[in-house]
Amino acid sequence: MRTTGKARTCIAITLFGLLCGGLSGWPPALWRSWSKDISDQITLWAGPSKPPAEVVVIAVDDASLQQARWVLEDANPAPWSEGLERWPWPRAVYGKLIERVIAAGSRGVAINVLFAGQSMYGPEDDARLAQTLKRHSSSVALAAEMMEPVDRQGAGGLSLEPPASTLLDALGGLPYLGLTNMLNAEDGSIGPHPEAYGQRVLRPYNFELQQSLPSALLKIAGLEPPHDQADRSLRLYGPEGTITRLSAWEVLDPQRWRNHPLRDRLRDSLVLIGPTLEDNQSSQSTPFGTLSGVELLATATANDLDGSGLRQWPQHPWQKALFSAACSWLIAYLATRRLTLRWRLISCSLGLSSLLLISIITLVQRQTVLPLLAPSAGIVGLASTLAVSSFWREEQERRRLRQTFERYVSPSVVQEILKDRDSAEGILRGKTLNVTVLFSDLEGFTALTRERSQQGRSEELIHQLNRYLGRMVEVVNEHGGTVDKFIGDCVMAVFGSPVSRGTELEARQAVRCAAAMRQALEELNQNWTERGLDPLSCGIGLASGEAVVGQIGSPQRMDFTVIGDTVNLSSRLESLTRKLGTPILMDEQTALLAGAEIATDNLGEQAIKGMNRCQVYRPRLIP
Repeated sequence: MRTTGKARTCIAITLFGLLCGGLSGWPPALWRSWSKDISDQITLWAGPSKPPAEVVVIAVDDASLQQARWVLEDANPAPWSEGLERWPWPRAVYGKLIERVIAAGSRGVAINVLFAGQSMYGPEDDARLAQTLKRHSSSVALAAEMMEPVDRQGAGGLSLEPPASTLLDALGGLPYLGLTNMLNAEDGSIGPHPEAYGQRVLRPYNFELQQSLPSALLKIAGLEPPHDQADRSLRLYGPEGTITRLSAWEVLDPQRWRNHPLRDRLRDSLVLIGPTLEDNQSSQSTPFGTLSGVELLATATANDLDGSGLRQWPQHPWQKALFSAACSWLIAYLATRRLTLRWRLISCSLGLSSLLLISIITLVQRQTVLPLLAPSAGIVGLASTLAVSSFWREEQERRRLRQTFERYVSPSVVQEILKDRDSAEGILRGKTLNVTVLFSDLEGFTALTRERSQQGRSEELIHQLNRYLGRMVEVVNEHGGTVDKFIGDCVMAVFGSPVSRGTELEARQAVRCAAAMRQALEELNQNWTERGLDPLSCGIGLASGEAVVGQIGSPQRMDFTVIGDTVNLSSRLESLTRKLGTPILMDEQTALLAGAEIATDNLGEQAIKGMNRCQVYRPRLIP
């Protein structure tokens, strides 16, 4: 590549990397949506993972409501089903769940139900739950929610919605409350850990309650929440129900609970109780499908236990921009190390595959999310650009080669040559081939030129010569030869260059071509005689052997030709035709290659000017 071409490529790659970096660090809305789609796909490729066994969800689900309805249809319904046929349940029911879960050995229980205001079932319902909370105050955490109302003028405010005061006093105050609010990510995907809401939204306003419900659950269980919770996004374990789950009715039904196979799983567990009903408005869409609010809170708790929360790396916009630009520049550098289209596409494909593989590995092994869209798009865009550039360059080179060879050979031969561009380039640079060279010269043409010139008939002579040369070219092309050059009235043709059909076939075609040239000249002479023009006569020499083939000349003028002793011998044989009185002569090698298909006469050993003596033959198929 020329220096100017390299400079243009470097400038284009630099601008391309900067564009990718800018889109990664400061993405527009549409770009963030695409980024979310790719992140979701990576999550699906990574697949579900096993959550910690210590986290258990007790689901207030549709199955529990349906089971209660079936039981209540009996004449003597079981007491546990009272009030469970519709939502919301009496608050005392949650007291029963707390009693049985703690009795099974749970280290802590979190209720993801907002008990704001007085119970719709009356103050006795609140009192019964309060008694349970008072007995187990150190093992229970209740949900609170930060409300964000907006008035008619668009002004907003933050207000805490805690449990009813009766319940809060029985529980022991704010330390046993946890917020269920969650932030969404900028791209609309699953956002950071619920703890981020308190640190990013509430801390600037010095709200007294800032901890999330998962953090409150960890604390009552005697565990210290990770210090970097707010910096991590949720690492999903799979679809709804991936975390160990019990239906609430199974815990409430004494007979079912007494022999339940999962009862022992509650020993030393962290339990979250909450609704998973189909019409639950706290659910959120995820790559694994819709997850309920309690499933998301349980996921956050499990992330805290096994340290699998996702970190975004890099975090700052300018760092993301630099990472994406560096990836694009690295792949571009490798891809442009060679000019072949195959190398460039393979480099980009390997770069993209490596980036995807690294992203999956860092997600699964290091719980780290890399910015994937911008560098991936950069690599795809780079591959497309380089492919178009290489295609254009290949087409330009093919056109150059075609124009070069079409000056010397027929279009069909050019098509064959261009099937292998590297081989074509090798021929132009120089190559030794086995060829048969045909050299034809008009007899007495110098004297004829002088005579016609003196008579003022130069134009007539040129027309006659061009007609002769044109017909000879047609004959050579018909026999698969290549017209190498014209030297005045001489025609030099080569068989076996630049593409060979086999040395024997090329030799036979050269001999047949010589005979056909003689026949064509006879036909031209007949026409010229009828028009009163002097006939022409030619001698033809044929020689076979090795010759050097290639483009020869200066940068201002280049010719594709053959050189070597074989060329010189064919010229000498043509000159010998006048001495021996036969129009076509060939050397012994040509006679041997022509074989039995072409009968020849051995004219014996002849002296060749400037060369060693050699056996000379003439073909019998002379017209």
